[in-house]
Amino acid sequence: MNTVVFGGGVRWYEFGVAADRTLQLRQQGTYAPDGYYRWMGSPAIDGQGNIGIGYSFGGTPNFAGQRFAGRLVGDPLGVLTLHEAVLAEGEAPQVSTLRWEDYSQTAIDPTDDCTIWYVGDYLKKVARPTRRESGRTGCASKPLP
Repeated sequence: MNTVVFGGGVRWYEFGVAADRTLQLRQQGTYAPDGYYRWMGSPAIDGQGNIGIGYSFGGTPNFAGQRFAGRLVGDPLGVLTLHEAVLAEGEAPQVSTLRWEDYSQTAIDPTDDCTIWYVGDYLKKVARPTRRESGRTGCASKPLP
């Protein structure tokens, strides 16, 4: 999504399921805090309603890397108040391939229904130019009360 700051943002939505099984939009937002690009958002919501979103990040002078942002259940609707954390800085350009993020995922840890895990692609300087051989896993956790 293009933004007013000339970059790209991660667009996200949260839906609820009504008693009659219809979907209802609870909130939506776009995370674009600056003029860089964010894409391939992968969201997850824990048992308390906290949301975490992992995504690719880039834009001159940054090679594509991985970032993570989120919000707590009581925060204002439509806003990712847990600002961006850098999981992995990209170190090299992607060349000779059109594929990206085939194996990214955000998931809730089933042992506590609270820890949010994310894994996504980035390139190291030592990676072969035709393959993405680098991945990074990030974790966000908020203890249950």
